[in-house]
Amino acid sequence: MPSTNIFDMFLTSMAGLISIAQWALFLGIALIAFGFIEKKDKFIYGGQSVFILLGIFALAVLLTNDTNIPQIEGIVIPKEVKIIAFFKGVVYFLAFAVISLILKFFKVRYNYVGTFATIFFALMLFFMAFNILQSGN
Repeated sequence: MPSTNIFDMFLTSMAGLISIAQWALFLGIALIAFGFIEKKDKFIYGGQSVFILLGIFALAVLLTNDTNIPQIEGIVIPKEVKIIAFFKGVVYFLAFAVISLILKFFKVRYNYVGTFATIFFALMLFFMAFNILQSGN
């Protein structure tokens, strides 16, 4: 008998998966911003760890989720295709976040440049997710 639990339905829908990713991006950005303001490296490490966990989550979604992707007709791109593209971007972001975390951990000179670039990329992904969730189709 299939489960009708609201949590299971939320995790199996593509919109549910992208909203989980959007909240994780928000949490990581907030932790890193708070770490910069308070000058606490533990919060920055926590934010970058959230980004790495998000990248692993996106990789798992891409590898395990069997989504029915509709054919692209005309100039309208289906929402599922946009969500798959978002998760591919998050996987690329995983590699970038790992490099930034390594630079921060070993205290390489100008490591904050990598952290700022990570924040910038995270903000782009956050607003990409927001745009996808707001789109009509």
